[in-house]
Amino acid sequence: MSNDNNENKNKIRRKTVSSSNNKANTSNKNNKKRPAPSKKKDKFKFFRVAGVIFLVLLVIGVAGGTGLVFASLKNVEPVTKALLDEKTYQTTEIRYATGDLLSNAPSINKKDPVKLDNMSPYLKKAVIAIEDERFYEHSGVDVKGLFRSLVKTLTGTKQGGSTIPMQVSKMLLTSKEQSLPRKIKDIYYAHEMSKSLTKNDILEVYLNNFFVGKGLAGAEAGARGYFDMHASDLSLAQSALLAGSTKNPSRYSAYMTSKLDGNESKEDVENKLLFFVNTSDDLLDDPTDTELKMVEKLHDWGLTPSKDTYNQLKSGTVVVRKAINNPEAKKRQEIVLNKMLETKAITKAEYDAAVAEEIKIKLPKSADKVSSSVEDLIEYEVLDALMKQGSTRDEAYNMFCNGGLIINTTIDPKMQNILEKEYNNNGNFPGHKSNSDTDNIPQPQSSMVILDYRDGGIKALVGGRHITGRKGTNRATEPNQPGSAIKPLSVYTPAIDALTPQSKAFSDAKGGYKFDHNGWNPKTTTPGVGTMSLRKALAYSSNTIAIKTAETLGSSKEECIDIMIDYLKEFGISTVVDTKTSEEGNNDRQFPALTLGGMAKGVSPLEMASAYGALANNGVYVEPTIFTTITSYDGQLIVKNTPEEHKVVAPEVAYVITDMLESVITEGIGKKAAIPGGMPVAGKTGTTNSALEAWFVGYTPYYVGATYIGDDGGRKNPNTGQMISRRSVEGGSGSAANLWSKVMRQVHENLTVTKFKVPDNVYFTRINLIDGGRTSGGSNAAFIEGTAPSRYTSYPSAPQKPKEEEEPEAPVNPDEGQGTPPPDNGGGETTTPPTPPDNGGGETPPPTDNGGGTVTPPTDNGGGGETTPPVAPVTPETPAQ
Repeated sequence: MSNDNNENKNKIRRKTVSSSNNKANTSNKNNKKRPAPSKKKDKFKFFRVAGVIFLVLLVIGVAGGTGLVFASLKNVEPVTKALLDEKTYQTTEIRYATGDLLSNAPSINKKDPVKLDNMSPYLKKAVIAIEDERFYEHSGVDVKGLFRSLVKTLTGTKQGGSTIPMQVSKMLLTSKEQSLPRKIKDIYYAHEMSKSLTKNDILEVYLNNFFVGKGLAGAEAGARGYFDMHASDLSLAQSALLAGSTKNPSRYSAYMTSKLDGNESKEDVENKLLFFVNTSDDLLDDPTDTELKMVEKLHDWGLTPSKDTYNQLKSGTVVVRKAINNPEAKKRQEIVLNKMLETKAITKAEYDAAVAEEIKIKLPKSADKVSSSVEDLIEYEVLDALMKQGSTRDEAYNMFCNGGLIINTTIDPKMQNILEKEYNNNGNFPGHKSNSDTDNIPQPQSSMVILDYRDGGIKALVGGRHITGRKGTNRATEPNQPGSAIKPLSVYTPAIDALTPQSKAFSDAKGGYKFDHNGWNPKTTTPGVGTMSLRKALAYSSNTIAIKTAETLGSSKEECIDIMIDYLKEFGISTVVDTKTSEEGNNDRQFPALTLGGMAKGVSPLEMASAYGALANNGVYVEPTIFTTITSYDGQLIVKNTPEEHKVVAPEVAYVITDMLESVITEGIGKKAAIPGGMPVAGKTGTTNSALEAWFVGYTPYYVGATYIGDDGGRKNPNTGQMISRRSVEGGSGSAANLWSKVMRQVHENLTVTKFKVPDNVYFTRINLIDGGRTSGGSNAAFIEGTAPSRYTSYPSAPQKPKEEEEPEAPVNPDEGQGTPPPDNGGGETTTPPTPPDNGGGETPPPTDNGGGTVTPPTDNGGGGETTPPVAPVTPETPAQ
């Protein structure tokens, strides 16, 4: 650095010396000292260069600004009162996949435009004072306000410079996006608006659209939603509160919610109660004993909206909160009142009275109609999508209710009608009850989802039977223990993916496990005295072989668990409790949960359908979706729903599992799920211990569907307060399979019968179902190239068509009918006496399935007509190399 400085000084010094020498050599004609001409030239040169740079920058800035302005305004439309009225009065439409109207957005928070004369004069004054005090003076744009906003922004202080016309533009014509092009458009529209509309017209549009929080838009909706009155009746204090909330509706809304403390009187909570559905994924705390006791008081006071709401409050599926005044709203209100006083909109006496006035929240009674689980799920998904774009929940809800949106769903009206019709038929639900013993909520409850697994579109959905309100429990998205329906996902897919062939045989005897399972030793759900191929083990829902197969997935128990959990997550199961620190009862890192479905939280029917859909879709998982696009009423795209998708397994692996799942219906315990006419069905039954939950999840070459049946858990008798025990599902998984078939046969009524597409590297070999060896008879099973058995079976097969499955029986009571169901043993360990023998090829009736296997299947004789199978298990073959 010092060397550089010295060099510079030397250069300057040399230049100076040179200049002096020149002067000394000049003539003596003029002895006056002349200023150095070079310095004058340098000075003017600086100004010239600076001027040129300034002009260039000015030209560039003007050109760039002009280009930006032209680019911003290229798609503007003429602003007329008719256009603004059209946008103000728009109603959100929810449409079927066919384009027909499914429903409109809920009406409780819907804006209700009124004329300016029907609004409180105080509200007009409050809004003008706090939002645009020179409203009647400017022509749409307040230049002074914009300049002040710019200066404050540059100095680090955020302040808006938008006028009321500019805010109307942002609400109805542009967007809330923070960008210079949007601001340019707002300025243009505000100016044009002021040329074609009167000031009162503009103010009316603003007051019918401004957002005041809690999903409320417009003066009338705000007055009704906070004070249960018309906008014309608002006091000065109430008007200032509404006007102040628009700055930040989430922060300054008139009320906030609070838990009940048990000391409230009727007057404290009347017209102030809010009811929320209590689900596993919300931020609501479960009701305390104090809150549950208050439910009785609220019911006695006549403050619960309906009997159903009361029942849900008692069971904890709905929680109640009270509205209390928001102190932040009061602070903001006083700022508005002070501004009104400053601008002489009100007198000092009016100001003092308004500041002293007590704000009393009074909520309106809900007038919303009963809605379906589909509508509730659409609302949830749309709000979530809008919030992901940056909207707050309140803003998203306002857009949903009042934004004039067009929501294009994936719901097929024909399928939805079929599903709803069957769910209204109580005969489809054996053991149906609807009386005081069940809190008047029909039991058993049920849900079903149908998906197009190629694009993830939800084609039909029912979240419960005889739904009587809005936002009730949606059992299609609520998890329950899946029982044996989990086996294809967690056990058999990983095994086939590891090139274990479906011909591989294991002993189905109880015990003999590779790893220590902390004393857990579930009883066999099959004869337990011989061997069985994987194909038959899945078709007959063998618990013991599912465990033994899972033990082959890794070299240690922990590795096997990791692999099963990884596959479940890849299949889109989000409710797996995967932690090594959680207590055993609340953790899925254990074999009972992963192999037999005794999961801590369980799986929802929607996620089960999506997971099986990945098998149907050549091993590719596609996230389920219920809407495709959200557009404005005039067709501008707001959200395009692109589902996430990823490969879980190769097509050949998915097909082999599909082939095995077809055997559940053709050779195993799922015959009730068959669709008449020969449409292929692949699927799996599932029933938990004591048949408390019953499932069938299956797919065809067209659609996948998941059906769940089970009594609601955690219910209390409203008369005694005692817990109502859950009943077993009559018929077990047979009831779920039968319902699935009744629905899907109608869905597929006019569809061409076609088979599942076979990948190129999959071929078929007939195998004996006992030892898995090759045979000229037996089952025609699919194999990935190079994995088919090379050994021939020593068991003869008797080609005989299987008989129809017998009616499933209720779980057997081991205590000789004492009224106590079998104990919960984590895997359905109870048994019943054996039924007629099976010949190993699936030729005789398989056992009824209860998911965990509370019923024992028939004794298996290996397909050769022998009355007793060998006690010693046959050594299973190894895959061909």
